[in-house]
Amino acid sequence: MAPSSLRILSLAVLSGLLWCLAWPAVGGITALAFVAWVPLLWAEELRGRSDGERRVRFVPYVLAATFVWNLGCTWWFVMVSEPWSTRLVSVGAPVLVNTFLMALPWWLRRVAHRRLGARWADAALVLAWIAFERLHHGWDLQWPWLSMGNVLGTRPQWAQWYDHTGMLGGTLWTWLVNLLLFRAMRAWRLGRPWKRSMALAGTVLCVPMMISLARFHRHVEQGPPMDVVVVQPNIDPYSEKFHAEPMAQLERMLELAGTAMDTAVRLVLLPETALQEHSTVDPHAHPPLFVGLWENDLDGSRSARRIADFVRAHGRTAVLAGMSSYHLLPDDAALPPYARALPGTDRHYSAANAAMFTGTDGRSSAYRKSKLVAGVEQLPFAALLGHIEQLSVDLGGTTGSLAKQAERTVFRDPAAGIAVAPVICYESVFGEHVAAHVRNGAELIAVITNDGWWADSPGYRQHLTFSSLRAIETRRAVARSANTGISCAVDQRGVVHDATDWWVPDARRVTVHRNTAITPFVRHGDIIGRAAVAATIVLLLMLLLPARWRRRPGPRSE
Repeated sequence: MAPSSLRILSLAVLSGLLWCLAWPAVGGITALAFVAWVPLLWAEELRGRSDGERRVRFVPYVLAATFVWNLGCTWWFVMVSEPWSTRLVSVGAPVLVNTFLMALPWWLRRVAHRRLGARWADAALVLAWIAFERLHHGWDLQWPWLSMGNVLGTRPQWAQWYDHTGMLGGTLWTWLVNLLLFRAMRAWRLGRPWKRSMALAGTVLCVPMMISLARFHRHVEQGPPMDVVVVQPNIDPYSEKFHAEPMAQLERMLELAGTAMDTAVRLVLLPETALQEHSTVDPHAHPPLFVGLWENDLDGSRSARRIADFVRAHGRTAVLAGMSSYHLLPDDAALPPYARALPGTDRHYSAANAAMFTGTDGRSSAYRKSKLVAGVEQLPFAALLGHIEQLSVDLGGTTGSLAKQAERTVFRDPAAGIAVAPVICYESVFGEHVAAHVRNGAELIAVITNDGWWADSPGYRQHLTFSSLRAIETRRAVARSANTGISCAVDQRGVVHDATDWWVPDARRVTVHRNTAITPFVRHGDIIGRAAVAATIVLLLMLLLPARWRRRPGPRSE
């Protein structure tokens, strides 16, 4: 390998390493995000000088940078307790797919540079990257975990303006600072005036941060306080969770909750898939006879009856618990891709990762998780690929393609003063998804999760940071119950309070505030992302125009 190529590769790898060092729970040096792309931009500059017109050859160096970033921040996938062949697939698939997707905006930048000129290159890169992050929130392979704006998850004091822009505002901010610093560095290396670019970079960096710091320190929690008990039962998801007697586990969780209860508590949270029952149904009975957690007759389940007893014993206290539920489909309904045959009959049912809310009246209702994990809870592109359930990774409970719902449910109980958004595990990664719950009237966000799949790794600590970002975007406090991991409260500024330790059974009574105000992000949604998608489409159309219809390219360097 020629020395120049080795140097370029080293710069590319350095960008990936800087992103790892900046990322929450990996390096945690957040400020490095504002310079993380500068080495790769400089590598592109060097490659352009050595390659002349053969500029497409830079893409392999981009792949090196994005691969290092993805592997360094999400290697913990390999901790899943599966055969090593499955482990390698579980870490390799998202890392490789994300690596190639992240390279596409860089490729488009180079196409724009060649066909439209240097002035378009930076705009193409930023617009295409934000469009990629936006689209990565909404398709079957959705994996927005490494969206750049998420880097501020452990620095809520820098991100208070996310209540206007959402997380993609942080992506835009980070890109602008990186590009301006690179321009200043390039001008300095070429002996050109550089102080103006450096001053502009400093302004773009400091002004949003100063505004955020001021808002952070002046913020006062909005709305009346409410006491919530978050339960962390610490049930091993591999050896115990889906194998031991389910009602004994429920008793264990309610006993933990009881240690933190008093008459002021209005809500008890139990984690994702807290409720498991051996479920059967006789569809030939009139009416059908349901045993277990069937949404057709949820109040008839043993779990719902036991929780109703707990609610009656504690007065004005509601319970929100995760569950693995089922639903018997109408016999004349068109079968969705996630339908499953009911053994011994011609009927079909669906399975769901869901939440059950039992109000102070003792009645229960359900919400189905809507953002499903590809390869575990949802077979990507199931309508095209059909039912290939053996491709899913078995993490216990209900696996394979699960049912989901389109409506963002809000659980309400006027007697307890509750209007709570149920957010199940992976759903907390999606800002607009959570904002839709708030638009529907949620005054509080309840995150229920099971973060024990990947052992004591960065995974569960990274997952917590999304709750901080959702709290800022919506100005809703978050109460978080994890089977194990971190159970806690997050205030409206995104600050974590009363956090539990890893692998310790616990129940915490936390105080949160119920807010009714609507933030600009909740009201208008992801304006930056939608605008970037539209602008990228226009850019692609421009690139497809015949050369004679395009403006002549400008100089390749400034």
